[in-house]
Parts: sequence; C-alpha cells; structure tokens
Amino acid sequence: MKVLYFGELSRRLFGILDAPANASAGIVFCPPFGEEMMTTYARLACWGKQLADMGIAVLRFHPYGTGESGGHFSDFSVEGALQDTATAINYMRDRIGAKPLGLFGLRFGGFLAAQSAARTPADFVLLWSPVVKLSTYFRELLRTRLAAEAVHLGVQQVSFTTQSMVNEFEAGRSVDILGYEFSPALYRDMAKAFSWPETQATRNVLVLSRSSEQASIGSLPQKWTTGETVTKKVVADLPFWENFSSVFPRGFADSTQSWLDETLTHGINNA
Repeated sequence: MKVLYFGELSRRLFGILDAPANASAGIVFCPPFGEEMMTTYARLACWGKQLADMGIAVLRFHPYGTGESGGHFSDFSVEGALQDTATAINYMRDRIGAKPLGLFGLRFGGFLAAQSAARTPADFVLLWSPVVKLSTYFRELLRTRLAAEAVHLGVQQVSFTTQSMVNEFEAGRSVDILGYEFSPALYRDMAKAFSWPETQATRNVLVLSRSSEQASIGSLPQKWTTGETVTKKVVADLPFWENFSSVFPRGFADSTQSWLDETLTHGINNA
C-alpha cells in the first residue's frame, strides 16, 4: 500500500494505492459524499485490500476540498470532483498500462463514476446503490439539517426550511449543513447542472442495489437498464453507509468480486 499525493500543485489530491505486482486490472474508487465518505471509509479500505489480494490494483482518493486533499469543503463541486476523477484515472492508467481499468462508486460516488466514464474512457463500471437523481439527493441532504435541529439539537422550531436554504444559495451565500459548508456552486451542480448520462460510456456495467432502491434504479435511462452487458443484481445488505458499524457489506463485495472474476477471465467486451 502506498500513500501519495498526485495531480497539479494547485490542486493536490490525496490517494492510497494498493497495487500488487503484475496487476491484472485497475479500479479507481469514486468516494461517496460528505458524512457517507466517513462512515464507509474503513470498510471500503478493507474491500480495496481484498481486491488487491485478487491481483487488482486499487486507487482510493479524496476529491479536492475533502479529506486529506488540498482546499476546503467550500471548494468542492461536482464539476471539480469529475475533474479530479479524470486525474485519478490518468494516474492509474500510467501505473497499469494497457490492462483493463474500471471505476467503482458507492451512492454519490456511483453518480461520479457514471459521469466520469462518459468523459474519460473506462473498461468497466461498478455501481453500488448509486444516487440516480442528484437533485433529489441534494434535497435529502438539506433535510438532514432540519432533522438535526429538530431531533438531535432538541429545538422546537427549526431556524431554516428547505426553501429558505435554497433562497440562500440563490442569493450567492453558502449554507452550513452538519458542519459542511455547501457553496452556491455545489448547489447549482447538484440541483440543476447534472443528470445521469443518457448513454452508457462502457459496455461492461454492474449495478448492485437493495430491494428498497428498485424504484430509483428503475429510473435509470433505458440504455443503462437493458442489454447483455449491463448486469443488475439485488443484494440483502443493510445500508452500511448510514453508520460507523464494523459490519462489512459482504453481499455487495462478494457479488462484485464474482462479476469481476468472470468478466476479467473472459475478457472485457469493448465491441
């Protein structure tokens, strides 16, 4: 395992590379967002080591403004995270050469992986319970502040409503949400600028989700839900991103590793 910084000096990115000798493939992990990045960090690190034991190189990184990378959270935007993912893809490509390179994403990271594959070529994409509608997800994030004030802080009347927070963004002001400074640029990206890409950028896609998420997965564009090269499976794991439990997402991991073993053994389909 190698801890490193990469990217431009003005936009340094923190990464951890698990790269076995003569790796058969490489995967760039697109991290989930905000608190979910924290709650899943140890478990995704554990899974990255399992993939490395399979002979697959794994690069986990922090987008600019998050974690150990440069900048502040107020600098974070979807567009910036996509640029950072492209930087990570290029870094991994330099490490593994012409071998298959894929993207993995959990939740918001799944959205990043799908968008990134549309911009920078990837041989396969692995999606765990991906956020499909970014605007809906953003509204849910705003409601977490209301829940925090009403429940965790024990106040009888919240100081903001969802609409009043939107008004703050529209006026060009940042809003604090559970300790994270959401900028107007992040609001515009999440609420208005980005939607799920209409066309698959790769012919090798694995989508894993829980039974309660089938309505969301069903809203994916048709080209993402049909065809022989899109594999969709339902797993029984709990939503492990909601807490800091040590419970490992075994269903997600085992299903993905089986798919990878079969796909890499029989060859990537780029036709």
